Amino acid sequence: MSKIQTDVVVLGAGPAGYVCAIRAADFGKKVVCVEWDNLGGTCLNVGCIPSKALISASHFMEASKHAADMGFTVETPKLDLSKLIAWKESIVKRLTGGIGMLFKSRKIEWVKGKGKIVSPNLISVETADGVVEIACTDIVVATGSEPAPILGFDFGPEVWSSTDALAPKTLPKRLFIIGGGVIGMELGMFYAQVGCEVTVVEFMDQILPGTDPELVKVVARKAKKAGIKIHLKSAAKSWKKVDGGVEVIAEVQGKEQTFAADVILLTVGRRPVTSEIGLENVGVKTDKQGFIEVDAQCGTKTPHIYAVGDITHGPMLAHKGSAQGLVAAGAIARQPGVAYDPKVVPGVIFTDPEIATTGLSEADCKEQGLDYKVGRFNFGANGRAMSMHAMDGLVKVIADAKDDTILGVHMVGPNVTDMISEGSLAIEGGLTVEDLAMTIHPHPTLSEVLMEACEDVHKMSPHAMKK
Repeated sequence: MSKIQTDVVVLGAGPAGYVCAIRAADFGKKVVCVEWDNLGGTCLNVGCIPSKALISASHFMEASKHAADMGFTVETPKLDLSKLIAWKESIVKRLTGGIGMLFKSRKIEWVKGKGKIVSPNLISVETADGVVEIACTDIVVATGSEPAPILGFDFGPEVWSSTDALAPKTLPKRLFIIGGGVIGMELGMFYAQVGCEVTVVEFMDQILPGTDPELVKVVARKAKKAGIKIHLKSAAKSWKKVDGGVEVIAEVQGKEQTFAADVILLTVGRRPVTSEIGLENVGVKTDKQGFIEVDAQCGTKTPHIYAVGDITHGPMLAHKGSAQGLVAAGAIARQPGVAYDPKVVPGVIFTDPEIATTGLSEADCKEQGLDYKVGRFNFGANGRAMSMHAMDGLVKVIADAKDDTILGVHMVGPNVTDMISEGSLAIEGGLTVEDLAMTIHPHPTLSEVLMEACEDVHKMSPHAMKK
C-alpha cells in the first residue's frame, strides 16, 4: 500500500472536479485528483463534447440539402461512420490530453482508480497497482452523474445509453428513443439527419419538458420535417428481441401500441453518483434522489468536505459544475467573498435549430404573480439568418412591466447557444430592455435579433410589421 500526503483531494475529474483542482492549485494548494476513467468526466468523454461533434457533422448532411438553392450541384453525401467516430475521438483525445497538460503544469497529481472516503482526512483509492491512501486536509466530491435506468430496460446491446449512442459500430436503420428530453432529442435529430428512422416516446405533453412551449414548437416542426415520429403522453412498457431487431410495447395516449426497431435508446435522464463512495463514513447524507445539500461555499454539513457539480441540487450542467468548482476552491483557500449565488444559469440545447434560455420564463412569471411584458423578433426577418439559410426561430425577451428590467431571455434558432450569454449578463447586471436595445449591435449579425426583441417589448422595433 502506498501513501500520499496532500492539501486537497478532488474526487472526480469532470468539469466540476478538474476545474476545482486547477483553481485550488493556482491558490497554492497541493492537489491530488482521483478519477477512475479518463480526465474530463462524462462531458468531455461521453457527453457534451462528443455529442456536439456528431451533431456538427450531421449539419453538413443537412446543409447539403440546400446546396441547390445556392447554385451548387452536389452528389448526395455518403457517411463513413468509422471515420466520423475516429474524428470525434480525436477531439475528445485532444481535450482530455489538454487537461493532463494543465495538471502537469500545476503539479497536480492524478491517481487513476476508484476512490472512497474513509474519514474526513483520508481517501482510499483502488488502482491497477494496488491500494493508495491519500491523507489530506480538504475533500471535494465531484463524482458526477450517470444515465438513469428504468425497470425492464436494462442497458445492453439492444438497449443503448447515451454513451452507446455516441460510439455506434453501425448505424441502426430504425431507432426507438425512450425520452424526448434534451439528450433524446439532440441524439434523435443527429440520427435522423444521417438517415435513420427515428421514433420518440415522451411521457409528458411536449418534447423537451420544462422548456418554453413557444420555442419547442419550432424544434418539433423541424423534427417532424426530418421524419422523426414523436408520440407524446406515452410510455414504453416492455420489449423483446425478435428476428431482425427488437419489438417495443408502449402505451400511447392510453392505447397499447407495438413498435419495431433495431435498437432502443434510453434517455430518461441522469442520476447523481453518490453511492459507494464513503459519504456515510463522514456523515454526509443524500436525499431520496441521491443529491447532496451544500451551502453557498459548496460545503456540506461536515467540515472540510465539499460537493460540486451534478451531485448537488440544480441543473445538471457542466458550466454550473465548473462555477461551483471555482467556488469550492476559493472557499478552501479562504478567499474573501466567495459564494455560489448566480441569478441565472443559462441552459442550451443542441437540437436543430438550437435552443438557449436564461432567467424566468412566462410560466415562471405567472407562477410568481409578476407583472411582465414580452418582446419577440423572428430570425426570418434577419438578413444574416437569411444568408445562412437558417431562418427558423425567434428570440423572446421577458421584462418587468414596472421597471423594465430584463427577467428572461429565450431563443430558438441558428447559433443561439453562442448568443445567450448576453442575456445572462444583462440579467446578472440588472439591465433594462432599453439598455440592450440602445446598445449598438453590429450588422449584419444574428445578435440583432436580440436587440430587436428588446425594442419589441415596447412595440418599437423598426423592422417589425405593425399590426
